Amino acid sequence: MSGLRRRPRLPRVEFGTAHPAAASPVATFYLIVIPALILCGFGLLMAFSASAVTNIAAGASPYEAFLRPLLIIVVSLACAAVVQLVPERIWSRGAPWVFLAALIIQCLVVTPLGATEGGNRNWIHIPGVPTLLQPSEFLKLALALFLAASLARPGARLRDWRQMAATAGLPVLAALGAVMLGHDLGTALVVFACALGALWVAGLPGGWFAVLGGASVPALAFFIVQNPTRLQRVIDVLPGHGASRSTTAPEQIDHALWALGSGGLLGLGPGASREKWEYLQAAHTDFVLAIIGEEFGLLGTLTVLVCLGLLVWGMIRVCRESTSGFARVTSGGVAAWIGAQALLNIMSVTGIGPVIGVPLPLVSYGGSSFLFTACAVGIVASFARADAGMRMIGSPAEGPAGRDPRRPPRRRSPGRPGAHRAAPATPKEARP
Repeated sequence: MSGLRRRPRLPRVEFGTAHPAAASPVATFYLIVIPALILCGFGLLMAFSASAVTNIAAGASPYEAFLRPLLIIVVSLACAAVVQLVPERIWSRGAPWVFLAALIIQCLVVTPLGATEGGNRNWIHIPGVPTLLQPSEFLKLALALFLAASLARPGARLRDWRQMAATAGLPVLAALGAVMLGHDLGTALVVFACALGALWVAGLPGGWFAVLGGASVPALAFFIVQNPTRLQRVIDVLPGHGASRSTTAPEQIDHALWALGSGGLLGLGPGASREKWEYLQAAHTDFVLAIIGEEFGLLGTLTVLVCLGLLVWGMIRVCRESTSGFARVTSGGVAAWIGAQALLNIMSVTGIGPVIGVPLPLVSYGGSSFLFTACAVGIVASFARADAGMRMIGSPAEGPAGRDPRRPPRRRSPGRPGAHRAAPATPKEARP
């Protein structure tokens, strides 16, 4: 009875520890790969849904809208699987040459090979290739790799402003200048965000970012004011300054908001979108999120946003946990690239920000964007896989096989190899 009269004691719960446990590299690897594959599935489905109607209107087969993005996704995933097999040291050594090649290819937009789409000359046409190529997508990845190779090398003087101006400032300005040759301000913003992410993870002093922020604001204002279309798009999103909404003459953002609003919680169903019937421009590229909201509702939209958030979070975990400086800086640049591009696209579709014209990573239809984004995700996933001691092909790595790769192996007691540490058990008959 005395035990029954005792007061029950509640368990003591402590939030936070002085030494938090390290994140599992295996979980980090799957935190990158699984959301990326889910986004690829959404991209394939929505490319077919939003492009089939335009093929029907043109008298072509609607299934071409499925086979083309399917081919792009299959080739991109195959390339991502291949780059996962490339060792980190090869990326580090070849980063300057990759960046130089990307700059040269980007400058081709001002040659007769350049092509104009949507007012921007940011594409090139290679004879014999049926589609246009966007070299700026390659430049984003090349810049992240080059900054990682420059800032993570032994002897890099991160606090020497002259050294950093040469090894980091000049490459960033060269990349931004090459992109602005085609007047593509939206892509330039993403390239700038990629550079900021890499520089932040590298550990540059905070004064550098104050200088970059102070210099970028007037430069951004200059490029906006000199283009009447950009200026009007910015004015339209300012409270009290935009044009009044009209149902008789709706604009692109009106159709996007109608698509998001008509989807409700669960959506109209796959393929049942009404705005994709040539009401909403760029429904399969820059405004694909609006079609997702119309067909899959709020839950489908949130699923895409959560997958993007998990993908970026997995890359941030690589930045925090990886023992390689090159892997950390590259992952920081790619995470900032994908996060900033997704944020700019979401702001454009929802009317929070001006229409900039950047695709939703791994979801919007586009060959160059999808290919190089998938390759960037594959490179970062290879860093997480290496930290986890995993192999793509064959048996696991011998070093960390069967144990936590973050903990050193226990020392064995001296003795002959293969000798038993314990004496053999005594037979039952011989026991007293």
